[in-house]
Amino acid sequence: MTSVLPPSVTASVATQEVSRRPRRVTMLHPWRGPAPDPVTDPEGARALQFATVRYVAGLFGAMVLLQRFTSVVLPEVSILVALVPAWLVWGMLRGLVVVDRTRLMLWMAAAGSAALVIPAQNRFVQHPIISVTAWGLMFAVWLPAVAVLKDRRRATYVMMLRRVAWIAVALAIGCLAFIGSQLVGVPYTDYLAEAVPAPLLLQEFVITYPIVYGSDLYRANAWIGLEPSFVSMQLGLGLIAAFLSGTRLRMLVLIGAGLVAATAGSGLAIMAVAFVVMLGYPVRNNLVRYLPLAVAGVVALVVTPFGQAILSRLTEAGEEQSSTSLRGILPYTYMWPRWVYDPMAVLLGRGPGSSQKVVADSGILGLLTPTPVKIFVEYGVIVGLIVAGCLLFAYVGGPSRSLSVTMLVSLWMLQPGTTAMIAVLPLFITTTWWAPRFEPVLESDSATFAAARGWVERAGRWRPGQTVSTWRLGRRVTRNPVRSKSPIDLRRSRS
Repeated sequence: MTSVLPPSVTASVATQEVSRRPRRVTMLHPWRGPAPDPVTDPEGARALQFATVRYVAGLFGAMVLLQRFTSVVLPEVSILVALVPAWLVWGMLRGLVVVDRTRLMLWMAAAGSAALVIPAQNRFVQHPIISVTAWGLMFAVWLPAVAVLKDRRRATYVMMLRRVAWIAVALAIGCLAFIGSQLVGVPYTDYLAEAVPAPLLLQEFVITYPIVYGSDLYRANAWIGLEPSFVSMQLGLGLIAAFLSGTRLRMLVLIGAGLVAATAGSGLAIMAVAFVVMLGYPVRNNLVRYLPLAVAGVVALVVTPFGQAILSRLTEAGEEQSSTSLRGILPYTYMWPRWVYDPMAVLLGRGPGSSQKVVADSGILGLLTPTPVKIFVEYGVIVGLIVAGCLLFAYVGGPSRSLSVTMLVSLWMLQPGTTAMIAVLPLFITTTWWAPRFEPVLESDSATFAAARGWVERAGRWRPGQTVSTWRLGRRVTRNPVRSKSPIDLRRSRS
């Protein structure tokens, strides 16, 4: 026979449990147990929310500030490769991050199959190129994909996007100062390289270069950027985050100006992909409001050297040594005959690190190794499908469809997104650690000025464990707002 405690005893126990929870989540006072219910424990939910926002946004800021620094042990490896796992351990100790069992199994399957195929490559493939360090680096970069945040509410995600937007504003101001100093006659100087010893900085990267051939004006990297393309990608993500989180118009203008100052196409490309994805959702109604401003900005930009440099990127794909060709066309045409020469190399791959070795020996300056080329050339069709499937799972289930698709296009088409932590980390911050989501995607609402504001108002009525079928709805109207007091069943009746 089951005994039932009186309501007074149950309420007192719950009150004592809530009172023991810290108002500020730290390592000395970590969060224990599941995410709190915002209705029964609003103070605990708020404490966990602010700690999660500071945790994720702080990592994005560390990525922006430390992207040029190298690790002490391996000079050619970024310090972010060691920082991100340490950051995750810190989050686990604070109770903000947990390990997702499904992703852990997928990561073990990908890493294990890639390791087991190496002896077969050494035995059956003609002229294999095997680097155990390259294998370890790839799966060390993707190890943080097994983590998931404990507080994945939509309001928390929106607050994180606003912090990311503010960091992008600071980066944009640095880019504008970079260009402004040159326009007033101050020649470009790498102040970071003068202040920091050379062994602590990554060396094999083109930090900046003239906006056009023969110009004395260099592309902006805010003096801390690893390359203008990476700075442009970070600003593009910041612009999307600013739009989705409903920030003010001047923030969008500042980030857009910094994006132009970087004069690189990666940020503009992912921004275009995100806005195309938004056209398929109700949030497209908000894009119309920015159309006149966008048209005026493009017209004003065309007459500047920055605009001419950006427009030249639109027609450079046919040029053999253009940036677009070196990223998305030439790697495939160059690697294809060097992969299919041996049928066993097609099935088993040429070995970890072989694609970078072939590209380095090509003598083509700026030739990159896209993600599909690296996976299938190094691990073959059999294991390559396993590895690709496990990596693609990291793009599924995020709160924002536009950001997840944007990162997919960026890492699989524009950036070398398998062993570069600076390219992979934005995926973790905006998509992977927030999946699986509890509510519909952020772009599915356009009732307010920005998609996120309606979700922020309704987030207080969402409870952990609720899905789309039993989600508390509230519609914002101009007069006499009416909100539901009980969950509304969204499932269609079978009658």
